[in-house]
Amino acid sequence: MAHLSAFRPIEVSDKGYVASDACKECHPQNYATWFDSYHRTMTQVADPEVLLGDFDGVKLSENGRDYYLTEGRDVCWVEMLDPAAIPGTVAASQRVRSPIVLATGSHHMQAYWFPMGVRRTLGILPFVFLNETQEWVPRSAAFLQPANHGVSHEIGRWNSACSQCHSTHPQKREMSVGEWDTRVAEFGISCEACHGPGQQHITYHRESTDRSAVAVALSNDPIVNPDTLSHVRSSQVCGQCHSVMTLKGDPDRINIHGVSYPPGSDLRESFDVWHLHSPEMKDLLKNEAIRDRVVRTNLGTFYSDGMVRVSGREYTSLEQSGCFQRGEMGCLSCHQLHQSPDDTRSRTEWANDQLNLSAIGNEACLQCHDQQQYSTSHTHHEADSTGSNCYNCHMPHTAYGLLKAIRNHTISIPDLKQDLAAKRPNACNQCHLDKTLKWTANHLSDWYSIDAPELDADQSEIAASILWLLKGDAANRALAAWTMGWSDAQATSGNDWQSIYLAQLLNDPYLAIRLIARRSLQTLPGLAELEMVPLGSDAERGEAIRSIIATWDQEQHSANPALLLGPQNTVQTKQIDSLIKQRDNTPMTLTE
Repeated sequence: MAHLSAFRPIEVSDKGYVASDACKECHPQNYATWFDSYHRTMTQVADPEVLLGDFDGVKLSENGRDYYLTEGRDVCWVEMLDPAAIPGTVAASQRVRSPIVLATGSHHMQAYWFPMGVRRTLGILPFVFLNETQEWVPRSAAFLQPANHGVSHEIGRWNSACSQCHSTHPQKREMSVGEWDTRVAEFGISCEACHGPGQQHITYHRESTDRSAVAVALSNDPIVNPDTLSHVRSSQVCGQCHSVMTLKGDPDRINIHGVSYPPGSDLRESFDVWHLHSPEMKDLLKNEAIRDRVVRTNLGTFYSDGMVRVSGREYTSLEQSGCFQRGEMGCLSCHQLHQSPDDTRSRTEWANDQLNLSAIGNEACLQCHDQQQYSTSHTHHEADSTGSNCYNCHMPHTAYGLLKAIRNHTISIPDLKQDLAAKRPNACNQCHLDKTLKWTANHLSDWYSIDAPELDADQSEIAASILWLLKGDAANRALAAWTMGWSDAQATSGNDWQSIYLAQLLNDPYLAIRLIARRSLQTLPGLAELEMVPLGSDAERGEAIRSIIATWDQEQHSANPALLLGPQNTVQTKQIDSLIKQRDNTPMTLTE
């Protein structure tokens, strides 16, 4: 791969950055846990050893274009129509063979980049490889967005945008329109992304000869340890990537030298961090030239009340929480960026969310909240049940990303009136899938004196999850589809009735929703091995739906009006069809 470095972004050790290998000598445990994390593999040089996708003679097709993937000894290749050619010209019919030089992601999915042959500019393969199911899908299907009938190679996207959060100290270096000479201190999120440049730290300790003055040495150490910072500043270290934000400062300088944010400093000195109803956002929206674009983006980033609805923006969510504003909750209250030596979990299990052991349960909340005050008299659920887990009520799965639902990092109180106004699922019905909104309103009123909203006939009589799944907007359909496969919800609401409704989503106009529906269907009895091709032809999907119905018919189901189930296994198909016809078809793109 060394001979291809002239055609892709490169790592350059300057400005005090020395790369993570320099940390290994003195910090072997921290280095090892970082090395096994998904932060490290956010971007990697595309050696075949790190590529998850199958490149061994694979043909992929998208919108009439064919892509042939092959694997060499040290390089993987894609043969395709020339992505740089102007449509309609002779060159547009020419096929080219390009090497894969960078890979982004490794946890849930992996995307692939090839050189455009213009400086270090990259284009993207319009397919991603899903790690969970070991399959290729069009990139347009991996994100919640309306069906895309074109092919984009997103030329320069990694250079100008992805590099900002998928590498350490990126310098995008756009030299002219469409041409980049991008450099980074290190691919992926390295030690120095969180601790700051390491050269002075190394020099300081190697030059220190007075080993008796350890305390003085540590106090003067130029490196940053987020664990010793305030909850605000330590969380801002995470916020340099996990925020809704724009760069702040001289754009020409940033273009060449990168962002000047040193971990431990105030994030707002280097970035504008946006909230939907913040004064900064209101000022931004006064600019008519960008108002429409910002509004469209916000539709996919925020709920109407300002709560964040997508993953990857957890610091923006956290900033809106009372636990952060009036208490001392920060990212490190729950997350542990280095697995501790006494943690008995496998490294893979820890790396999944990088959670403290104390965050798997209520201990993280009990750092500040009194256990007696928030016992079963508060939760109204059995002590060891999922309903007594603080985060199931106060951090419900109302954010979306990576083909799944994510816990919202705005700590909130269940309030059905507020959730309905924002068109957001509520925590109660994400567990109690078989209950109506009226059932939830009554319990919140009885238990906590929370005002009940006005509800229409459907909301009073039909289970909320079915309403979200069949007549909700694309975001709510995606969240509901995921929740129907969530083990906590199935333990609460059963798992023998969801298939008849999830099957409807195999025909959803949003391809991502079909993929989510398939995953949840395969968690249900009798469907784990069912062949489903959610991105296949109408005939293939129709066959899968018929098989799902046949499996459902073989079982006995109790009558339940809220689930549209009558006696003798009858299903209220007319009501289901009516709900689908009322579906909210507002175009929606969630900007993960």
